[in-house]
Amino acid sequence: MKNLIVGTAGHIDHGKTALVRALTGIDTDRLEEEKRRGITIDIGFAHLESGDYRMGFIDVPGHEKFVKNMLAGIGGVHLLLLIVAADESIMPQTLEHLQICQLLDIPRGLVVITKKSLVEEELLSLVEEEIRDLTQGTLLEDAPILAVDSIEGDGIPELLEAIEKEAGKIDRDRLTFDATNRIFRLPVDRVFSVRGFGTVITGTTLWGQLTKDDFVGVYPSRKVAKVRGIEVFNAANHSASPGQRTAVNLSNIDKQDLNRGMTLSIPGILEPTYALDASVRILKNAPGPLRNRAPVRIHHGSAEVIGRIRLLDSQTLEPGQSGMVQLRIDSPLLCFPGDHLILRRYSPLTTVGGGIVLDNSPRRHRKSELPHLLARLTSLEQSMEENADKWGPPLCELIVADAGLTGVNSKELVARTGFSEAFIKEVLPSIPSLMVIPQEPLLAIHRDSFEALESEVVQVLSRYHEAKPLGPGFSKEELKKRLLPGGTPACFQFVLGELEQAGVIEVDGKHVRLHGHSVDLNVEQEKIKEEILTLIGRSGFEITTLDKVLERVDKNNRGAREVAYHLLSTGQIVRISESLVITQDLLDQLAEGLRKKFPEGQTFTVPEFKKLFSISRKYAIPLLEFLDRRRITSRSGDKRKVLGRSQA
Repeated sequence: MKNLIVGTAGHIDHGKTALVRALTGIDTDRLEEEKRRGITIDIGFAHLESGDYRMGFIDVPGHEKFVKNMLAGIGGVHLLLLIVAADESIMPQTLEHLQICQLLDIPRGLVVITKKSLVEEELLSLVEEEIRDLTQGTLLEDAPILAVDSIEGDGIPELLEAIEKEAGKIDRDRLTFDATNRIFRLPVDRVFSVRGFGTVITGTTLWGQLTKDDFVGVYPSRKVAKVRGIEVFNAANHSASPGQRTAVNLSNIDKQDLNRGMTLSIPGILEPTYALDASVRILKNAPGPLRNRAPVRIHHGSAEVIGRIRLLDSQTLEPGQSGMVQLRIDSPLLCFPGDHLILRRYSPLTTVGGGIVLDNSPRRHRKSELPHLLARLTSLEQSMEENADKWGPPLCELIVADAGLTGVNSKELVARTGFSEAFIKEVLPSIPSLMVIPQEPLLAIHRDSFEALESEVVQVLSRYHEAKPLGPGFSKEELKKRLLPGGTPACFQFVLGELEQAGVIEVDGKHVRLHGHSVDLNVEQEKIKEEILTLIGRSGFEITTLDKVLERVDKNNRGAREVAYHLLSTGQIVRISESLVITQDLLDQLAEGLRKKFPEGQTFTVPEFKKLFSISRKYAIPLLEFLDRRRITSRSGDKRKVLGRSQA
């Protein structure tokens, strides 16, 4: 059975509640004040099964003072019923409600003329003409117009048939996509307690799936609750899907920790925002221009927040104009690209326009950034318009490109897009401009960023080789700190691997050098090299310090120290301690002499070591400690033994 959310709209006392009651048999006015005054104050709910559809009806108040409540319920509606009373025709809230529904991009709808028995046929035809004029250029431009009498039931069967027919024209693939590829999301529109059950919230499930015993995050507070039970269209159910009126019984959370305007979603990784970038459109009949930094009321889902609007491409937006803006808001809001917003004046309360979220985690934009930013936002808006629900890849690509060298991981992309991590992991490898790094969570960087990094690596290594031609290469650790300070080790290792495979660099242990770079000593450096090796070798096992050797080579020759560091990096000489050095040839002789004198398993003492190599304790101890570190020997108490070659 297919799910359908039907919403009413229209002026006060035009018969919205009576119409829903005629269709479903349910009175949606539940408040004592509503019954006493005979008007709808808050949103009400009803349900009906008809044909292939399970329908949830959202009845909204029509009084101008309660537009805030109307906005809390109209989100998530698939089919609009615009209600116009035959005896009053078009009224102010008829227009405002229609404009709001147009801004929210409700996919389909139809018009219902109520109270038909109160007027003559001629007047009924006139009302229909006025409705046709009103709906030109809106979602209801070619919609059916039906006249009914909700009290007598005249026209109700025909209306129900028309609802089902219009429902059949709704893109069901979009609902399927949202169910399988988006995270669970439910804006809260009611909170109450039920004796014996505890806290209950209701709302329309927009995305994803919710199952009994799941844990959910409550945003923006980020509290976590457990799902004790689920009702869909007032019937107990094991799970909830998009397009269903849903009641959720929650445990581990108190009623006072919840209120209308909050959102249930996946726990943990989502980030409510205090800012968002959006494309907005000002109504043609708005009371005046929208000025830079003007305070506005922002309605999103079931939430209302106060914010200020910063116009990014102009100083004012005149009625009928569109533009890019950043909204800075006073309280945190959970939203995602593609979400619709309604903007109302701070005072007096009037709807001035609406918009669509493009970025839910923007920086404060500097003036110099605006040309690039506006091009980026325009590109994203166009992809949303052209691809409907298939703009996930372009959105991911833009977010990753904007992140630069550090890239964006799959969990961060969930928070930035609202797509499930499984969908993101499937999509990222299919985007040619991205490089996907196999770490957990999966990381993506843009190829433009990678090429920029490659250029920087080449520049850094070129300068290094020029300054230190005999150097072993640039330190890997220092290279990461300089070029990729915010990147993960896995990301840096991946980048090095790609550059090495491309023949740009060579990685040797802890050092990185340009591919093909070789160290060639000139005649003078070769002479210094031989002198250094001779002096160290002449010391034998009575090891000396590097400073003493260099002093004897040439007190003022900085090139001698550079040659010495080259010998250290190539392993021709070895540091025994911070200051003491020995040649690798002597070290090999030392290890081989030990193995011959003390076969594997036979122990020896320090005095025996001193006697074997004719050295003092001053040098014996540093040498033995070095051999221990190299795993040539192993110490146990006062004795040592020579380890096998495989261990060393």
